[in-house]
Amino acid sequence: MSKRFSRRDFLKYSLATNIVIWTSEAMAHKLNISSKEIQIFNIPTASATSLTTFPQSVSSGDPQAHGITLWTRIIAQSEIAKVAFQVASDSAFGQVILQGFANTDKNCDYTVKIPLESTVLKPYTTYYYRFIFNQDISPIGRFKTLPSPEDKNLDNIKFAYINCQNYTNGYYNAYPFLAKEDIDFIVFLGDYIYEKVNDNSFQRGIRSLELPSGKLIASTLEDYRFLYQAYNSDPKLQKLREKFAFITIWDDHEFANDSFQANAPDQFPFYQPELRQAATQAWAEYTPTSIPFDANTDSINSLQIYRKFRLGNLLELVLTDERLYRDEPPSCDNPVIQEERYELRQRYLVSDSPQRNEAQRTMLGHRQRDWFVEQICNSSCVWKIWGNGVMTLQLKILSVFATLFLGKRTPDLFVNLDQWDGYPAERALLFKAIKEAKVKNFVTITGDLHTFVAGYQKLNFDDQNDPPVGVEFVVGSITSSNLAEQITLNSFNVPLPQIETVTKLIQASNPHIDYFNSDTHGYNIVEVTPEALICTFKVVSNIIKPGGKVSTLKVFRVPRDQVLIEDITPTLEK
Repeated sequence: MSKRFSRRDFLKYSLATNIVIWTSEAMAHKLNISSKEIQIFNIPTASATSLTTFPQSVSSGDPQAHGITLWTRIIAQSEIAKVAFQVASDSAFGQVILQGFANTDKNCDYTVKIPLESTVLKPYTTYYYRFIFNQDISPIGRFKTLPSPEDKNLDNIKFAYINCQNYTNGYYNAYPFLAKEDIDFIVFLGDYIYEKVNDNSFQRGIRSLELPSGKLIASTLEDYRFLYQAYNSDPKLQKLREKFAFITIWDDHEFANDSFQANAPDQFPFYQPELRQAATQAWAEYTPTSIPFDANTDSINSLQIYRKFRLGNLLELVLTDERLYRDEPPSCDNPVIQEERYELRQRYLVSDSPQRNEAQRTMLGHRQRDWFVEQICNSSCVWKIWGNGVMTLQLKILSVFATLFLGKRTPDLFVNLDQWDGYPAERALLFKAIKEAKVKNFVTITGDLHTFVAGYQKLNFDDQNDPPVGVEFVVGSITSSNLAEQITLNSFNVPLPQIETVTKLIQASNPHIDYFNSDTHGYNIVEVTPEALICTFKVVSNIIKPGGKVSTLKVFRVPRDQVLIEDITPTLEK
């Protein structure tokens, strides 16, 4: 995180935000903790955990070497409620090392966030935590702190990354398997909720939701809060959140489909600053992160989610925001899909245009872009990993194939200008800076596309001889409709061939893409060592009913100091 607290500063910060924390009875005495406030910890030893009081269970996020943010939400009758918490080195809470309490109220929907920064928490160590309210105990959570940024002997980090968990499109069958993985933390790359409910154009309605507003799309702060409550009430997601700390960014559906700045393209009016602010507030309330939210500023500046995490000298994880500062999609010629509801710009299956290539067009915004280049190009870590919202790899369908399946002469088509193909000048600027700085071991992890992809990042994707600057691994969705399902639902409103044919056309049109699979769901595991980075694609057999099995789809290895994707799946299978 960009902001760090000393022990003294942290105590001041905690007290200023109605959070009181102490490590011992002596510290409690110095802070003038009353006997009545101490009584909040007098809980019956035989008490069972209560999901009635804590309906969304607990979670943790933004781990640091000496820090973590703890989260829960309570059901309370009083206007202001005092919630206690404990952090222990053992799951039985025989050795409580940090405890305290915080006030919460209806203004934050009775959510509780405890940002901890203390030398009592040791680097790369597992801890347990719980909350207490009215003598009810929350489920027990678990988190692992990060290694020290100064650790020069770190030889292994293992984490998962996931995204796109549309509640109405399927069951979270991947999560029980992910909860059993031996990993340090989880990166969530966006689309934690979906603003639309019961939309059969891209959701199969396996599970249904009814928004408080009665509409089919989130229109109020209460709607967004309800969506987080509903999603986080899923038992499989709860168990996963209890087990690992999350590092989270958003994509578009936390606000609106294909959003840019405060614009919601599928709604009218498009410009929705109040709704953007409501979506941001709900994300801040329900996400276990210490990022401050400022309700008194405008919707573009009320929250900054781009940030970095350093893990020894082994890994720098740099996360970006690709929604809040981006320009609108480019104006393009010959759209295949005529979609009247989007009057601003066409996004899917469009040919090239001069505007798409304009040098000033930005997805990151100038300030974030300069920050990102500095973090990647000046990092002293072995591996530089970009936690990225939308795919950087060019994704086209060549004219010969587009003409074949559309039945009329068609130019080369870009599949989706909502991703980096809509901002090629800035993409080239980033890759040029990385190339000129001679950055080694640059790897991008990406969500959004609901597809498992492995490929090479280039300055010029149309030149097969252009040497790549990095590699990208895209994770499939947890439940959101993949391309195979979208073809079945006819989400694009044009006739498309079966997924097997589409996959062949895409790989033939994009030789920089080594692997493409858009007919399954799951998660990715990344293992980083000084010698190599290994990315494993894992998939579940079913999301349309509870249950299923997990299997390994692919395993790729990137050797140190080489821009190379090695498929080692056959080796492992032997």
